[in-house]
Amino acid sequence: MADAAEPFEHLKAALADRYRIEREIGAGGMATVYLAADVKHARKVAVKVLRPDLAANLGAERFLREIKIAANLQHPHILPVHDSGEAGGFLYYVMPYVDGISLREKLQRDGALPLNDGVRILRDVADAMASAHLHGVVHRDIKPENVMLSGRHALVTDFGVAKAVSQATGTNNLTTAGIALGTPTYMAPEQAMADPLTDHRADIYAFGVLSYEVLTGQPPFSGLSPQAVVAAHITAAPEPIAARRAGIPPALAALVMRCLEKRPADRCQTAEEMIPVLEGALTPSGGSTPAGMQPARAMRRGRQVGAAFAVVVLLAAAALAYRARSGAASSGASSMGTATGEPKSIAVLPLVNVGGDSTQEFFADGMAEELANALGKVPGLRVAARTSSYAFKGRRDLDVREVGEKLNVGVVLEGSVRRMGERIKVSVQLMDAKQRLELWSESYDQSAKDVYAVQDSITRAIVRQLALTLGGTALASTLGGRTNNAEAHDLYLQGQTLVHQGTEQSMRRALDYYRLALAKDPNYAQAEQGIAWAYGYLADAYILPAVAYDSAKAAARRALARDTLAGDAHMMLGYAWYATE
Repeated sequence: MADAAEPFEHLKAALADRYRIEREIGAGGMATVYLAADVKHARKVAVKVLRPDLAANLGAERFLREIKIAANLQHPHILPVHDSGEAGGFLYYVMPYVDGISLREKLQRDGALPLNDGVRILRDVADAMASAHLHGVVHRDIKPENVMLSGRHALVTDFGVAKAVSQATGTNNLTTAGIALGTPTYMAPEQAMADPLTDHRADIYAFGVLSYEVLTGQPPFSGLSPQAVVAAHITAAPEPIAARRAGIPPALAALVMRCLEKRPADRCQTAEEMIPVLEGALTPSGGSTPAGMQPARAMRRGRQVGAAFAVVVLLAAAALAYRARSGAASSGASSMGTATGEPKSIAVLPLVNVGGDSTQEFFADGMAEELANALGKVPGLRVAARTSSYAFKGRRDLDVREVGEKLNVGVVLEGSVRRMGERIKVSVQLMDAKQRLELWSESYDQSAKDVYAVQDSITRAIVRQLALTLGGTALASTLGGRTNNAEAHDLYLQGQTLVHQGTEQSMRRALDYYRLALAKDPNYAQAEQGIAWAYGYLADAYILPAVAYDSAKAAARRALARDTLAGDAHMMLGYAWYATE
């Protein structure tokens, strides 16, 4: 181990080839935190070095293996792990440096926070927990010291680190080498009793304690010795939060007290279910921002991002138009219309989900969207926007002539999907919108694993009917970015459905589905594109633009590394570049 007389100098020397250690910026029960410069990437980072006495008792290899699990978490409110390792006897891990203060510092300075400010922070923490728990990672030490504040948003640090320490020691005991695995003030009863069945609901209890403190200025049990605090968590009922602060919305007060239930089964069972209550407590009058100021800022931000998006879409449209002209010229095709003289334009209507299983609605919608996306890459064919086509979803009195007139298209694709276990039945009809004539129809009864084969067959049939040519690069672009994993495809389609709901919560849930899809198939370029666009939408008003756009660009680059023809990824790179310049 390092010489205890000069640990700082030894640490600097041990990490000199990778990190230039500048100064100590904090210390906790498990680690000392140093501000450092990442030599390779020229960025500021926080290097967290485990206490020497703790490191001496850990299985370094096991700790580093466990910390890799935490390093895979990607979420706008989770501070990621950039690096970890062992050097000169030091065990360390590296996180981005946040130019802000911790929630602990804010509480010490300000006491109980204004309702909106406090709830906004809690919402971000709950969102981070929901994502981590979905990926099987439990924090085990949720507390104000582990919540960093940057701008108006919160980032949770050290996800999975407490577990990595406990796993590396091979024990779940309360103390190991004299260190508590968890902090008494925020420790769930089952965690305090070293219950081996302790799970993610311990984080929900700690969140209840954190919420209590954020809203009242004090945790439910304080002013006692650590042993007495632990005993109180196990045996004592906390004072109702409404008794400590008037004006807390009843639903929010009930949520906090439910999180503090002694029995895990009596608490909220997931972090996800807490988010709607927290969002419902965010009222215009609850915060410190003067009335009207924040909406004005959001509107300006929306206009800026909208302008950026419009520019990128116009550039993409110009590129598609050029490609269409080039494709027509090279193939010898003219700009002739369909058999009835209409322009080569199509609307893909939402496919009807038949069979009564509403849980498969996402599959029907997703299949229609993928068909529209594939047709959109065919040179010489204009496809009506999804938002326009989906205005006709659920219409029982549908008239294809009306669709053609309103969407300015010559042909309409409509049909139905029925999914039964591992099989799908698809029926589609291509209709001449003006004449109300059926140009082509087909039915398919195949394995759900063959969904792409069905889509390709439909795409080629439409191309033939419209006397278009699909070959070379255009054909490859319609096939690119896919997966052979049916589970991954389902998860991706569920993410797409959530994205189209257009709310902050749905975008964040979509990110989780895309990441689950990537866990099933790490080479799934479309899932990476989904992540890129979800972050792009979130940057509009919901999270720090710099954080969101960096994440969007990183995902877009990963998509392009998997599929060089991932056109949506190119668009996102341009969108993010324009919006951040």
